[in-house]
Parts: sequence; C-alpha cells; structure tokens
Amino acid sequence: MRTTLKLSGYEQNAQDLQRQFQARCAMNRKIFFSALISVALAALSACGNGIDKLPGSGSSGGALTVQIVQAPPQVLLVGATAGLAANVSNDTANAGVTWSCTPANACGSFSPTTTGYQITTQYTAPIVPANGPITPNLSYPVTITATSVTDSSQSASATISIAQQYAFVLGAGNGGWGVAGSVTLDGLGNVLGGEADWETNGGGGQLVVIPTSAAGSASFYTLDATGHGTLSLDLSGDVETHGITATSNSHLVIAEEDQFNGYTIGAPGSMDLQTAGPAFAGSQVSGGYSFTLSGYSHAAGENASWGGIFSADGTATATNAGNITGGIFDENVGNDGGGNGYNSEVTSPAAGLPFTGTYTAPDTNGRGTITLSSSPDTLGPCGAAPLPACTQYAYYLVTPEVLRLAVLTNTGNAGNAGSAFGQGSLATAANDATSALSGSFIFSYFGFGDNNNGGDSSAGAGQFTTDANGNVTGGIMDFNIEDGGAPTATIVTTDIPLAGSTYTISGSARGTLTTPSGQIYNVYLTDPNLNLLDPNNPNGTGGALLFEANNTSPTTTYGNAIGLAIPQSVPAPTALTGSYAILLSQQSNLGGCCDNDGGLTGDFTVSSAAPDTFSGEADFQSTGTNNAGQCCSTLTTGPLTGTFTADSTNPGHFTGTITTTPAFPFGIGGTTPGTEDVDFFLANGSQGFIIETDTVAPTFGAVEAQGTITGGSAAVRRRAQQQSSHPKNLLQTIDKQRGRTSGQSGSEHE
Repeated sequence: MRTTLKLSGYEQNAQDLQRQFQARCAMNRKIFFSALISVALAALSACGNGIDKLPGSGSSGGALTVQIVQAPPQVLLVGATAGLAANVSNDTANAGVTWSCTPANACGSFSPTTTGYQITTQYTAPIVPANGPITPNLSYPVTITATSVTDSSQSASATISIAQQYAFVLGAGNGGWGVAGSVTLDGLGNVLGGEADWETNGGGGQLVVIPTSAAGSASFYTLDATGHGTLSLDLSGDVETHGITATSNSHLVIAEEDQFNGYTIGAPGSMDLQTAGPAFAGSQVSGGYSFTLSGYSHAAGENASWGGIFSADGTATATNAGNITGGIFDENVGNDGGGNGYNSEVTSPAAGLPFTGTYTAPDTNGRGTITLSSSPDTLGPCGAAPLPACTQYAYYLVTPEVLRLAVLTNTGNAGNAGSAFGQGSLATAANDATSALSGSFIFSYFGFGDNNNGGDSSAGAGQFTTDANGNVTGGIMDFNIEDGGAPTATIVTTDIPLAGSTYTISGSARGTLTTPSGQIYNVYLTDPNLNLLDPNNPNGTGGALLFEANNTSPTTTYGNAIGLAIPQSVPAPTALTGSYAILLSQQSNLGGCCDNDGGLTGDFTVSSAAPDTFSGEADFQSTGTNNAGQCCSTLTTGPLTGTFTADSTNPGHFTGTITTTPAFPFGIGGTTPGTEDVDFFLANGSQGFIIETDTVAPTFGAVEAQGTITGGSAAVRRRAQQQSSHPKNLLQTIDKQRGRTSGQSGSEHE
C-alpha cells in the first residue's frame, strides 16, 4: 500500500470539490458533453497519487519548484532510518522526485529512490567510514537532495549530522581506578548518551552517560580545527572531564584531566569509533584474544598488573551465553616497596592460572559481560552464595578484534581495566612459533609498585630486532623508576643493550622474552593485521602485548609493568614530519602530592624551517576541585614545544626535549614553563613512544600522526549554550533509533 501525506485543510477541500462535481453531474444533464469529460478527467488526474488533487498542476502558469515537506531530523544515528517526502509544485507530468545524497558512496540509501508527490521514501543513515578526515566536533554531515524528475535543474536539499558511537578505555591510574565505556556524539558538540563501567580499589559499578539535553547535565564536547579538544561526561551525576586529540575521525587519544573529579585519577587511554556497530552481535566475539589489565589486587592489598589469553566461540545470542575456553591468567603485584628500588612479586604460577567462562551478547552500545570460572583473586570454585562471586568483566566492542574491559566484581576482588586484542591466525597453535615474532619492534610499558595510592611507578621504552629463531640481535631500552614520591628520586637508566635477549613461543600465543639482565616478559601475540594503537587503521599492524613476569629480590628494579610492542618499519624512520597527537602520562605521587600525577593530551606540528623542532598546544590536570558533581573543570592549557635529534647508532631512536607552559606535571594553574628530557622511539612515520629520561618523573607516552584536517575551527561554546543548543526532541529521537528508552542510575564512589 502506498503511503500518502495529508496537509492540514487540504483533504477536506478536495472532498468538497469532489462532492460539488458529483452534484453538478446529477443536476445538470444538459451540460455540454465534452466539458463534462474534461472536468471528469481533471478529477481523475488529481487522484493519481492517492490524494484528491495536486496543488498547482500547471494551470496557474507558475514555475516548477521542489519542497521537502517531510524533512529528516537534525541528527540521525548511524544505521538509523527516517521517512522523507517531497512536493513538486507546477509539475504537469506529476513525475515526482529522485532522491540522492552526498558525500557519494558514504551518505546512506533510499528506498525507493524515486517517489511521487508526497510519497515517503525510507532513508537509512550511513555507516561512517573509518580513517576519515578530522573535522570540527567530529562532524559527519550528509546532504539529502530531492530532484525533480521532470526538470532536473530543480531540487531541494536538507543537511543532517550523523551521530557516531565511540568506545573508550582509561587504564587504571594512580590507586587502581579505571573506566571503559561507550559514548554517542552528534557531531555538533552534544553527547547523546551511552554507558560506562568503572572500577577502583574500593568498588565500582555501571554508569549512565547523561546526555547533554538532560536538565543540569555536564556532558558536552569540543574539538577544534587542530583536532584537539575536551570531552566532559556526566556519569550518573559525577562529572569526568578529559582532554582529547584526534588522529582521524575514528581514533583519539584521551586522558582524564580534571583534578581527580572523575573516576580514573588522571589515567590515559584510547577512544575509537565502534565500527563493530551499530548491529552489534555476540557472533562478533569469536576466536583467540590476548589481554592486559592494570589496577589493584584486593587479595594482595597492592597495585598489580595482569595479562593472558582466551578464546571465545562466537555463539552468544540475546537469550544464550557464549563460551570462553583455553584461558590463561597471569598476575604480578607490588610488594610494599620491599627495600631500595621498585619491585614486585608474581602470584600466579609460571604456567599461568587456567580459566574458562561465558559471555553475553552486546547491547546497543556494544556492551556485554564476561564471566570467568576463576581468576588470580578468585581462584574458584565460584558461583551463587555461599561460594564467592565469579570474576566478571564488562566489555565494549570497538571492532570484533578489540574489546575494552573493566572488571565488575571488584569489591574484595581485583579492580582492573584494560583491553583484549584478537590473535587472528595466531590463535591456531600450529602458527605459534618463534617466527611469529620476527623483525624490528618498538615497545613501551608502565607499572606500579607498592600501595593502593600509586606509590612507586616505572616506565620503559625501547626497540629491538629479532631473527625469527628466538634471538634478539639488537636493540636498546630506557628505564625510569620512582621510589617513594620524592620529586627528584627517580632512577634513570638509558640505552640498556638488548642484544643477546632470547624469546620462546611454541604452540600458544603466550610466550616469554628474557633480557640479558634477567628481566622476563610474558609475550601475548596479537593479529598480524591489527593495529594495536589505532584499531581501525589498516596500516602499521602486528605486534604483541607485554607483561613483566619477574619474581625478584628486594633490591632488583623490576616491577609489575604491562605494555605493548609494535612493528618498526625497515628502514626505520629518520625524522618526525607533519602533525601529531601527543599523549603523556605520569602516575607517581611526586612530592607526596597526588595532584601531580595524571595525563596530558595535545597536538604539535614539526617545523619545516627548523625540521628538528615542533610546536603546538597541550593541556593536563585542571584547576577544579575534587568535588563529586562539580561541572566542567577548566583544563590547564598552554603552548607545547620540543626538539628531537636522531641517534645515528640506533635508527628510529631520537633524543629530545618537551617544554610545556605551565610545566607538566607540576605546574597546575601556573604560568612557568618546564622542560623534560625525553627519548622518542618511532615505529614508522605515524606512531612512536616517548619516555622521560631525566630524574623529574617517570613520564611515558605516545605520538601518533594526524591525518587530514578539514573544516573551520569548532567554537568552544559556553556551558549554557552547550545545554540549550541541543534540539529538545533529540534524545527521544536517538532513543527511538536505538529501540530503547532513556534512563539514569546513580552510583557512588569515593
């Protein structure tokens, strides 16, 4: 059946005309027969599209014009649908319109593509392509056009913004706090909703991302013309403000920067377009995965790190759980300092702790749960009371091979957060051999030592080359540790040789790497076709996750660090060029003041006039206070400059400096610049790691090249404008698109 639209008053007028025509026919049989036929034909013509009369069929002599009479909403979620209709006035052929849109091949679809007068077409919003240009506020506008079939020079258009879903993870920072979640952004600076899960050493829970349109909400975001901006999330009433910098439309670096007003105490992380959606499904969670986590062990009463592997069978549905098999869990916890230096103790056996489990299908935000039979803090058996609760994680899908994780059963259990990455072909045991880790790599890692408020921390970075036969043939690493919180008490060792290290991989994606000094890492292989820093980017793929696995003496400067290694190009990069996003993290209680630890985000461009220098801007911890519910802290923002010099002996390695105003991490609210010595290790022209090499702080981080930036500057709107700029019915529209109703739930945290 055709769908027709009825305009106010028009239908009644058409019926009146029809009755008048019938009355005339009955009363005056003597009307000239040809005139009667003409009137009858006119009436029949008006019925041709399911209505009684077309306004302006040409008899008025007016120009043909097109109007969209049922317009799309201002914002439409990816994959959602909306009915559209158009009117062509003075179209004597009554031919209707043809629907089209831009950008071509990535703007959605119409069914049908040609419609008659006010007949609706069903428009489906596009799935936004990943790795697109950076635009202000991550906008993805689509222009919809209705063009007259009779006269193609006549058309009418409407522009909509496509809302997109992003998954984010903020690894557990100082004291074992972490968050994973999903947020929907409308491309206009408004947050449409989402959900998140947080964990800490004292509890946690599931949170609702309160949309910008809700009264009193503190959710909003901005992204300027350099790709740098702010994301403020109102998480069930508690506000967490972040610095963000985009490298494309599908990847951003992120750090909490609100003076610990939020949940993660300044943790850094990643924010990525959820290309697994919007049709999230349990079948997407399938195959082998490698994972690492950081946080706090309640059983040991210490900060800790975890790593391991597992397989999922892809069978989860809305009514039935899928299965987790072949799991191995490793744990490494701090040991109260234990003496001079930074150290830890491995609590899981060398072979790891086996586990199985189940998982649920994801919801409309890509969120599902994973339940384990055992974990290092809950060895099992577990289940219903009086048994201890089984360890459970929330996961958020980025792609089918990338899951962002946050533990749910964290009271009296392990409080941790992190990521799981697909193993691809390396999930097959026959492919797991020393040859699977072949070539050159750069790596970065960080970890904590003793207590539940950060305490000792460490950072490391470097590069190495393997021969595919279990030997490391070359490489160096830098190591920076902090012991006890004194401002100058970091211990730095640079250019540690790695030649002579060995590694073993056999029959499993979990192997080991041992350095000449005896430092041991578990190595968890990942898909050779997966970019670990930017999951939607098809370039720079491959690598492994790292887990420090030493059980050391009190005087050995090894710890409980986790990290990752990514392939280095051959030949190695000789310089940084272009524009980059930068992410730094410093997680020690330097000076005994927890205000100095946290994250930094920014962007910079390498100078063409002075190629070994760069400049840009960055922000870090704000001047806000640590009060739950306070809205929208002001970030500490200022210029960023730096230098870099290539190491001729170790291609891909650079020494340099980074200067921020005010000084990171000590200059919150100040104006005095500060410079830190750093080393850069570049994988390729697009990605690299940073480590501080002076005795100020064990800062670590990454640089990632920015892609094309388009559009003008995105204005930073005042809070009142942020709240009122949202269309009043937009939340209802998005909820209908998702097939759910909005709601909020509260959660307490310390």
